[in-house]
Amino acid sequence: MNSGGRRLKQWLIEQINSDIYNGLQWEDEQRSMFRIPWKHAGKQDYNQEVDASIFKAWAIFKGKFKEGDKAEPATWKTRLRCALNKSPDFEEVTDRSQLDISEPYKVYRIVPEEEQKSVRTPVGSSTDGGEMDCSPDVEAFVTEVPPCFIGRQEGDGMRCDEMLSPQSSSDEYTSVLRSSHSPPEEGRSLVTALEWWQPASLSASAVPQNPAGSFTAGFSQMMICFYYGGQLVGSTVTTHPEGCRISPCPPALPHSLLCGPDSLQNIRFPSAELLQHERQRQVTRKLFSHLERGILLRASREGIFIKRLCQSRVFWMGPDPHCTPSPCKLERDAVVKIFDTSSFLQALQLYQEGHYPPPEPTITLCFGEEFTDLGSIKSKLIIVQISAVNCQQLLDTVAGRRSQSSTGNLELPQDVAADPMACVYQDLCSYQLPQRASCFRDNLPIPV
Repeated sequence: MNSGGRRLKQWLIEQINSDIYNGLQWEDEQRSMFRIPWKHAGKQDYNQEVDASIFKAWAIFKGKFKEGDKAEPATWKTRLRCALNKSPDFEEVTDRSQLDISEPYKVYRIVPEEEQKSVRTPVGSSTDGGEMDCSPDVEAFVTEVPPCFIGRQEGDGMRCDEMLSPQSSSDEYTSVLRSSHSPPEEGRSLVTALEWWQPASLSASAVPQNPAGSFTAGFSQMMICFYYGGQLVGSTVTTHPEGCRISPCPPALPHSLLCGPDSLQNIRFPSAELLQHERQRQVTRKLFSHLERGILLRASREGIFIKRLCQSRVFWMGPDPHCTPSPCKLERDAVVKIFDTSSFLQALQLYQEGHYPPPEPTITLCFGEEFTDLGSIKSKLIIVQISAVNCQQLLDTVAGRRSQSSTGNLELPQDVAADPMACVYQDLCSYQLPQRASCFRDNLPIPV
């Protein structure tokens, strides 16, 4: 039995029972789990004396810091994190951890000794936490704002290359273990969570009801493509009018409010085993552990709506960079309209008339990492692109027939009008749409 691990366990229990560290407390009455504060130094309200106190205490206990030394809160935090992760006495309970709130914290479980006996510890491994040779903290780029970049750039008290094992520091995919502050959340429209699954909530649209008969149901179809490290690893088309759930695994329990209604179409992220590089597979699997609750998507005649349930941060960018000049962060449990059908149809009319480039009915999601523009998505761990199927078909039809329509009005030649998709386009656009900008900038709740 490793004495270093025992020292950490006894020391940490003493600190929890002392009640002198703000946020360090027992999570349950049985005292089998505890909560440890986990605020990042990049937050505006970060107070080193309070938020780094438990990490500093561990550094002092281990002889890694004494009064008068340079304060290195990031180093203190990394040392305790590594010690916890390497010790057989502790196991993080990710379902209980909250890293995306104003006072973030992690929850760890104290693993009983009898349970540890069934788990072998590799020869030569240490649980004392004296060496910082543990793998990078995926939470740093999933839910927090890490203070430095991979490489030799100086960060908040330590270099990120010191957090990486020697064999992985040269791997190209360690460069994804970074992030930055979330951009302002502009160019999005919110719907209250209560409205999300009420049929009436998606009935009020700028596009009048049922101009194309049975074609209306087709608006629920979405093409979803998955890219890992810029490589297409899978795609599917949704078919359920109620929407879909995208997650690494099926929900654990039916009718679970944590994962949305069980009537949704379940779509799983493609396996990380499809990736060629072991380091990329490892980090992608780690990111999956923060995506368990996934996201919910629903497409209707109004557009495409999304709801983030997972712990990982998710950023999105719309089809028009003028509407969303920078990726927007999705707040957890907020319903956001990320694609607007009426705006697309207006842009499509302008494109047919030669006044506007072809509109794109595709939205890009980036999981765990912020991205600056669509040109940077090849370097990202997980990218999901969502296209409105009917809108894409309309675009293809108009683009293919555009040269045959020189007048630019909605009256198409008979051979063109015979095309079913052209008929739908004519029918939809024949209605008077409200006067508005050609891109979707609303920031108000969608009326019901």
